[in-house]
Amino acid sequence: MLLARQPLVLEDVSSDPRFARDTAEATGYVPQGLMAAPLLHDDRVLGVLEVLDRPENAKFSLPEMDLLAHFAHQAALALALAEGAHHARTVLDHSDPQLAELARVAEAIAQLDDSRRAHVDALLYALRALISRSRRGLGSLG
Repeated sequence: MLLARQPLVLEDVSSDPRFARDTAEATGYVPQGLMAAPLLHDDRVLGVLEVLDRPENAKFSLPEMDLLAHFAHQAALALALAEGAHHARTVLDHSDPQLAELARVAEAIAQLDDSRRAHVDALLYALRALISRSRRGLGSLG
């Protein structure tokens, strides 16, 4: 049962009191059966992945249920990563302008091919070394 955060198979949705026929009718499609798996990340339910109706009145199988659960897990991870990236972008865009600029530089670096990225990595290494020496009082940035 999805309420228990578990996959669910209904071969005949009309016999299940949880099925909202009016909602299905509003979409223009009323399924006969369904297989569903929750999209879980940590303690949150992000959504539900559903497969509606089997062709030729075949029943849903356990291997298909396992596959759907695997897809649901992967989709939940992707949604959580996208949500985290969106949150990070929002924080950077609405905080210190220097952090926002640093984020734009990091994004540009990520788009470079391997050869150019290697050159940028060397420059960043040199910059980190210079900053480290400056913090220890062995050099100066200005």
